[in-house]
Amino acid sequence: PISSSAHVRIVGELMLPGVACATAQVPDTIRIDGEEHDLNTNPLSAHLESVGWKRPENIVISSANWRGYVASWEVKNEQLLLIDVTVLVGGADRGDYVKKSILTELFPSSPTGVLANWYSGALIVPQGEITNYVHMGYDSSYESYQVLRVDAGRVTEHLRLSSDEFEQYKDEKFEQFSATDEFRESLDRLRKEADGMTEEQIIGFMKSFFTERYLSL
Repeated sequence: PISSSAHVRIVGELMLPGVACATAQVPDTIRIDGEEHDLNTNPLSAHLESVGWKRPENIVISSANWRGYVASWEVKNEQLLLIDVTVLVGGADRGDYVKKSILTELFPSSPTGVLANWYSGALIVPQGEITNYVHMGYDSSYESYQVLRVDAGRVTEHLRLSSDEFEQYKDEKFEQFSATDEFRESLDRLRKEADGMTEEQIIGFMKSFFTERYLSL
């Protein structure tokens, strides 16, 4: 998973003026039991950070996709597999964009079905209709959820929760998280950098931003 120090640094960056109001993001996709779903988690981020990946200059970055890529995943035999990673590059005509796979550039020896053994965390898969749209990140609410807990690429738990059950599950996990040193370090950092935000707003931000982290506890 992303290290505590990396989480704190990223939180600090998100608190800068104008960035905290980031646009809702284009999700990765994941195939589970033969059905494709949106994935409100980005399991590839930890690997790209660990290898120091730099986004190619010719790819298209938009406010709806700050990470610059979309990854496709599959759960097969209780393993999380990376199937493809695509970016948009400029086409022959102005305003024309072409989707390009960069999977073999990232994993030259594994052209398909890369086991995500770098990833430990919780995958959040929204289901059904949006019940509350939030124009930031993956903060919109849905009718129900699948939550897959992953340890080094292996799925160790697969939950199917209603919206209310999901919120209760998050509350319980966040309470566990609030007792950790990682939580206290991040809270102290935010208190110093989040000018004008109340303690309640800071806690609310952490509950949203750290969801993947504390659901993996």
